[in-house]
Amino acid sequence: MQSYNTTDKKIHQICQVIAKVNRSLVPKKDDDSHTNLYYESIEKRIYGRWFRQNDNKYILALDLVDFSFLLLADNKAIVKQFRIEGKTLIEIEGDIEKSFNALDFPTEGLMKELHFEIPSYDFIDALWEKPDVVALDAWGAYRTLANEISMLLLGIAQTISEIRIWPHHFDTGIYCKVKSNLGVGFGLAMQDEMANDSYFYMAAYPENFDIQYDNLPKGDNWKWIVNDNWKGAILGLKELDGKTYEERRGMLIDFIKSTYEWIVKR
Repeated sequence: MQSYNTTDKKIHQICQVIAKVNRSLVPKKDDDSHTNLYYESIEKRIYGRWFRQNDNKYILALDLVDFSFLLLADNKAIVKQFRIEGKTLIEIEGDIEKSFNALDFPTEGLMKELHFEIPSYDFIDALWEKPDVVALDAWGAYRTLANEISMLLLGIAQTISEIRIWPHHFDTGIYCKVKSNLGVGFGLAMQDEMANDSYFYMAAYPENFDIQYDNLPKGDNWKWIVNDNWKGAILGLKELDGKTYEERRGMLIDFIKSTYEWIVKR
């Protein structure tokens, strides 16, 4: 999983560029969702949000096939392509800012620091290279699976929510209200100290009451973590490594059904 986690970190860092464009040009939302991203698995692109300038709609995307940023019009026509390879992050951001200025987009504060912090990766000042194709495919496969299982969970819950990538923690997932006083979060998270692995998670977010974490359902390949900092169930990617897509899918369906059913009975 080392290759996957390295790729995850690099994509996390480069996607902050999209988050900055979203932050600056997309109409603001109180929950910060205007900065969110989405991985589209058919085109293998990470999209930001649509924004409107000069009576036209645009969106910035990271194309993982040729590893470049694309500014797209509302018909998906490429307005401008920004090459990444062989450039530093500062140079990439400068190219985008210069082009946006030429297009008469607002650029004041466009590439200033974001309002949240991400880890200080050791490659931050290096020249960018396209990640290994095999590693990119593995990353895309897990993010595609996260999209699919998120949609299946929404079907089980019979509720509506948006499947997005939060640029801060870089989870692919959903948050939805399943009762008037209970929310549920599901997603695929980056490797962290809590799990020492990348992992799928399910967590309850009660309002005005405490959940008693007793009589917990058990799984062969997932576990609960209940402490002062976080309470929920996780399924590490190490448990899925080497499995076929259908095997992974089956394990995750068991995971979401077991944990969700327990949560909604609280």
